[in-house]
Amino acid sequence: MPGSTTTGSERERAAQIAEDRLHKGDMVLLQAGDLVPADLELVEARGLEVDEWELTGELRPIEKRVGEEAVYLYRGSRVTRGSGKGIVVATGAETEYGEILKQPREQEMRRLPPLIRGQYCILLVLLLPPFLAALGRYDRNALTSLLCLAAAVIMVLLQNSALFRYLLTSSEARRLDAQGINIRDATCLDDVSRLDVVCLDKTGVLTTLDIKVGGIHFAGETPDAASFLPGDERGTLTGIACALCNDVFFLERRHQADPIDRALISFAQQHGFGIDQLAAQYKRVYDKPFDSEDRYMAAGFELGDQTLYFAKGDPEVILKICTGYMTALGSVRRVDGDFLVSIRAATDSANQQGDIAIALGYSPGTTIPPKRYSFLCLIQLQNPLRPEVPDEVRWLEDVGIRPIMLTGDRPEAAMAVGKKAGIGPRYCLTGKAIAQMALEEVARQAAYMSIFARLLPSQKGILVRLLQSRGHSVAMVGEGANDAVALRAADVGISFGESSSPLAKRVSRILIHDLADLPTIIAGAKRIERWLKYLMLFRVAALISMLVGLYAWMLG
Repeated sequence: MPGSTTTGSERERAAQIAEDRLHKGDMVLLQAGDLVPADLELVEARGLEVDEWELTGELRPIEKRVGEEAVYLYRGSRVTRGSGKGIVVATGAETEYGEILKQPREQEMRRLPPLIRGQYCILLVLLLPPFLAALGRYDRNALTSLLCLAAAVIMVLLQNSALFRYLLTSSEARRLDAQGINIRDATCLDDVSRLDVVCLDKTGVLTTLDIKVGGIHFAGETPDAASFLPGDERGTLTGIACALCNDVFFLERRHQADPIDRALISFAQQHGFGIDQLAAQYKRVYDKPFDSEDRYMAAGFELGDQTLYFAKGDPEVILKICTGYMTALGSVRRVDGDFLVSIRAATDSANQQGDIAIALGYSPGTTIPPKRYSFLCLIQLQNPLRPEVPDEVRWLEDVGIRPIMLTGDRPEAAMAVGKKAGIGPRYCLTGKAIAQMALEEVARQAAYMSIFARLLPSQKGILVRLLQSRGHSVAMVGEGANDAVALRAADVGISFGESSSPLAKRVSRILIHDLADLPTIIAGAKRIERWLKYLMLFRVAALISMLVGLYAWMLG
């Protein structure tokens, strides 16, 4: 088990024990790099940040602090920074992650419906008079024809739709498979035709899994990322800071950087800053890792006889350590009220859009560490909406299917993505509020609420079940292990064939490329229903025609 654990009367002495020997009440010690072995109630934290993506879908590590309310760490999450202590509140299958792992593999076996159903044999009474008439006339050909006709009536015309449904769904599943849509259980197309609610995860479903730079806010100007030109000193320093001011000490492991650092490195590369060349030119001489208490990091570099320091972090923190700000000409002006108002307005705007705002500072000083910095810029980071999402959401609403967002991400980010995607009305209910509400009240609010944020995996499953209890047929579209409970609970679980986690794929009944496949699947299921109606009309007409002909022959 990663980390150390103290148990029972040995609280004062740490010991390394196996994960399966943990019990409720044990104290677990955690540090950066550890996997959380059980669900813990946090009792002590120092700069603690935890990656909970598998459980909540949140791309950024979550800062954990001990406060007035209980704070929990969940099994399967990873400590990325800092250290802490927690008391075990659940182990093994009782943990949130354990609930996910208990989801069974979806059965994909299908059986051919029985060709003969006993309940329809009573309808052969309608054939009895013509049969007796043919027997009385000793008409062997007529008797043979009647027997064949009776078999056809039992096996085909009077059958339930199950046989025809089986053939039609199998054909439609093959057609969809030819388009790259994996229908793992063709019977789910019956459920697809009845859908009236589709629940959508945010990260990886409505948005991409990547973070990108969406805007740069300098003093007095706000160019977007595409028009950023590092021609002046300020732009050049910004590019160098994006490339080097991070926790990537080994370039070979840059792909393992957190999403924000990867976005900044990519941004620098796109604008002509070669990471390998810069790393070779600039010798790293100072490093202050990010700390959730300070909320910023800093790094110092030597280039010949020149020393450069960069700071990166929370805009308010960076503003506090900056006495001036750099202009486009490279001069430094003293921080004034207008500058502070403009930067804070840009920060508020980014937060309202659900984006991430970070600030960069610069210092050419020789003091290690520098006491003061000059403000370089504010960077707005976006988790982009998938381009097809607004059209698909609009299509769902047009055909009478209600889209709902279920996410573990921040309410601000969920609301902003919901607005861009066209999911409304503009209300949001959080997992914390749900935990304090009666299920009946949650079900009542779910009838009109369309955005749910900060949800645990089990809460996603609860919401799906509550919608079903109100008579809705529900599909869940998700790609992470944190969606597995909801995918299994839904009438139809839909995931992605390429980007989804193995657990999400295992419990899903349909695997797609992107949301643009949803209309194709729903249209295919509706087509099956139309064909079944046409076949029913044909069967009824054929049966009536047959009986009229037989009785006409008998009476003729």
